[in-house]
Amino acid sequence: MTSEHGWPPEGGFGPLVDAARLRAHLLDDDLVLFDCRFTLGEPDAGRKQYLAGHVPSALFLDLERDLAAPVGRHGGRHPLPNPQTLAEKLGRCGVDERSTVVVYDDGSGSMAPHAWWLLGYLGLERVAVLDGGFPAWIDAGGALSGGTTDEEAAASRPPRRFTPHPRREWIRTIEDVRRVVEQRPTGVMLVDSRAPERYRGEEEPLDPSAGHIPGAVNLYWAESVGPDGRWKRPEDLAHRFRSLKGAREVVVYCGSGVTACANLLAMRLAGLRNTRLYPGSWSDWCSYPELPVATGALHEGS
Repeated sequence: MTSEHGWPPEGGFGPLVDAARLRAHLLDDDLVLFDCRFTLGEPDAGRKQYLAGHVPSALFLDLERDLAAPVGRHGGRHPLPNPQTLAEKLGRCGVDERSTVVVYDDGSGSMAPHAWWLLGYLGLERVAVLDGGFPAWIDAGGALSGGTTDEEAAASRPPRRFTPHPRREWIRTIEDVRRVVEQRPTGVMLVDSRAPERYRGEEEPLDPSAGHIPGAVNLYWAESVGPDGRWKRPEDLAHRFRSLKGAREVVVYCGSGVTACANLLAMRLAGLRNTRLYPGSWSDWCSYPELPVATGALHEGS
């Protein structure tokens, strides 16, 4: 898939790709494109948006049907999907270890990074988020397709066999996080990615308890995205995450493990490599009434 224009670029692919480069390589055989638009509280909104208009050749990945396991008593609102189940879905969409994958959302940066992280977690090496999302594609003069379901679109691509190789070292379990809270190991930091008012416990629109995990600092995921929906420059992100520099390990969480991945993407852009995800996040932590909860003044974490 390499061309004279360097696609993928030397030294790896991602974590971002701009709309102009995507347009130039939209017909490449090994490219698989996924629309990941989703609205919390409106589970059908993303699929409706996809059907109304999407980037040509894009397939649809649903946050709750494809990118999460069924919800249980514990594990959070969006548990990690079964690796083999997701790998089989990706294989039906034409993905294998050789594929180059681009994912996009509505430009908020809230959903595509989750897919980016998950596909990397399964072992894919060439995965990128479309910088600026769907609006950036439109702004770049990109064509649109509509009316075709993702199942019909997937059927038009030759299926491939994708064997997942989950990178278990990328995640931290609730037991891991509990040890961090109890033992406060040197060099390990917890980062809460939710909005400051949720971190402080002043409001909680989604989960039964308000507050945050004791010892966590707050770095709101949305502050890594500019007003135009594009990700901030690496040097600006490095400044934003300067309080994390030197940490031996950074464990990131949010409400359910989705928007935490936006922080993980931003940290990757900033040059941080020692990051981990607590997938269950706050919705898992607060499902255990015996676990401690902190509230109160915001710790800026910067």
